Amino acid sequence: MGSIKVLDSAIQNKIAAGEVVERPSSVVKELLENSIDANARQVEVFIEESGMKQIRIVDDGDGIHHSDGPLLFQRHATSKIDTDYDLFQIRSLGFRGEALASIGAVAKVTVETNHLDGNPVFIRFEGGRLVEQIPGKERKGTDITITDLFYNTPARLKYMRSMRTESGKIIDVIQRMALAYPRVSFRLVLDHSEKVMTKGNGNLKEVISDIYGLNIARHAVSFEAQDSDFHIQGFLIRPEINRSNRNYLNISVNRRFIRSFRLSQAVINGYHTLLPKDKYPIAIIDITMDPKLVDVNVHPAKTEVRFSKERELNQLLETAVRSRMKDEMLIPDITRKPPVSRQQTTQGTLDFSHEDRSRPEARKTETDWQQPATSDFSKASTEYRVTPNKTVLNETRDEPEPPPERPVHEKPSQHPAAERQPATGHTSETAEKTVEREKLPYLEIVGQLHGTYIILQNDTGMYMMDQHAAQERIKYEYYSENITRGKTDSVPLLIPYTFEFPMNDIIEIDDRQKRLQSLGFDIEKTGIRQYAVTAYPNWIDDRNPEADIGELIHFVSSKPDFSVNQYKEEMAIMMSCKQSIKANHYLDRPQIEGLLESLRACRSPYTCPHGRPVIIHMSTYEIERMFNRIMK
Repeated sequence: MGSIKVLDSAIQNKIAAGEVVERPSSVVKELLENSIDANARQVEVFIEESGMKQIRIVDDGDGIHHSDGPLLFQRHATSKIDTDYDLFQIRSLGFRGEALASIGAVAKVTVETNHLDGNPVFIRFEGGRLVEQIPGKERKGTDITITDLFYNTPARLKYMRSMRTESGKIIDVIQRMALAYPRVSFRLVLDHSEKVMTKGNGNLKEVISDIYGLNIARHAVSFEAQDSDFHIQGFLIRPEINRSNRNYLNISVNRRFIRSFRLSQAVINGYHTLLPKDKYPIAIIDITMDPKLVDVNVHPAKTEVRFSKERELNQLLETAVRSRMKDEMLIPDITRKPPVSRQQTTQGTLDFSHEDRSRPEARKTETDWQQPATSDFSKASTEYRVTPNKTVLNETRDEPEPPPERPVHEKPSQHPAAERQPATGHTSETAEKTVEREKLPYLEIVGQLHGTYIILQNDTGMYMMDQHAAQERIKYEYYSENITRGKTDSVPLLIPYTFEFPMNDIIEIDDRQKRLQSLGFDIEKTGIRQYAVTAYPNWIDDRNPEADIGELIHFVSSKPDFSVNQYKEEMAIMMSCKQSIKANHYLDRPQIEGLLESLRACRSPYTCPHGRPVIIHMSTYEIERMFNRIMK
């Protein structure tokens, strides 16, 4: 007699639950997706003990028809698809029909729902079996409660992480859902304390403020791109605000949050040299495409997807991010950190409308910080933080007044020339191009600090420029243009340069000899450890080419195998850093003027190739306030 048999449905559901219901946050995600698919506009989530004791989700969606009650907890029972062809055009978040069956197999579940075309019904399900189905209350939508999660799978309970970790996972799921669906109001109550609340008015920037805070929302810039297959839109946070991991890259496809290393890398590549090393941007991006171009049926969690035109999508996304960042003036504005108030304060509602901000009441409400009492002034914090740039009005010292606040979605200009443009309907094409080319505002040279920083000024305040970072940016763009763009004209040598390398470098140099030749080197092996260079690329500094050639050959040989374009990029960064002026190097005025003009000609003069800021700004208003000339 054979030993193969079909497993009982309860065992099947427990096996499936191992993939679908990994932790409490998985339950929350699956149920939220059901609420969204049911056209809910308001969803409330109540969590007790990180979801291990109770998860309750209440929505105002379409509800479940009472006749569907017996099928609610059966595997692969769904209303989302009918045929195999539907798998290639999935537009809903759920479609597998596994979530409720898997949850019901490892928890106690009650569902109270009311469909517009049916009767309200109350269903109780425990450990994979239907316990009760009776008439329910007449209330629009669905109210589902999960209790005693994993009560019948003690091994899973043993490997649950701390309560804090599980709560953080739940908050993360709800925040990502809120960012993907700004028209839906989400509310999370964790152990009787409200943690997340969005209004659901469709304003994504307001959702960003509700989730990440007002400061990040003020640094958000919208962007959009499309081609024949994809439409990309969302918000990018300016690079001066960054994080130490990729978790703040929120990418959704057809409003479905996904995890994609390649798409995340495309966003990071779009920021390019604007980010410091090992720092990652904050972004909220939604990609709309034909469902036939994406396969979401890869994993039960439905966060891994496959694209049929992934290379084209990556290129479009990277180009869109890079283009949008080039349009921004990315000079960070340094302001004083607000002192901690002794009284408990609450954050006011952020108004995203274009209303008049010149009223005194508006200025008083939106002032970043209040001047502490004289007796407490010495206790005020003197730390600094990065905030968006502000255009500061000319102020008198007798009656100083803070600059008018702008709506959070309007980026103030630091471009005096652009500000002075006449508001006529006709502007010459030459003038438009001139304004577009200028990346830096008008700046007057004041002097040099410690032989390292250049002090500048204009009518908006004071600027400080790092001379090493500035020249790094100038030389990086020069080397990048010549190394990575394929300009490999060689300079012949009448007397070849001879180099001798250690034996452990010989193998690597031999392997990379063709790469060196593609860069413009004419290199030949003349002995066991000797090489002769008879020509070198014209972008190498001709003041001491022999030393630079030796360093470049060693640099190429010491790097592990990677793409030619990548090591060209790294070489451009290395060469720019090596040949830039260092700290404690004093410059005269003509040298400073030349440095500033060269920086103006750069495509992105705001950061060095390593992502450090080249120039920072402190407004006149902030300086006056620090010296206690402004009492507000």
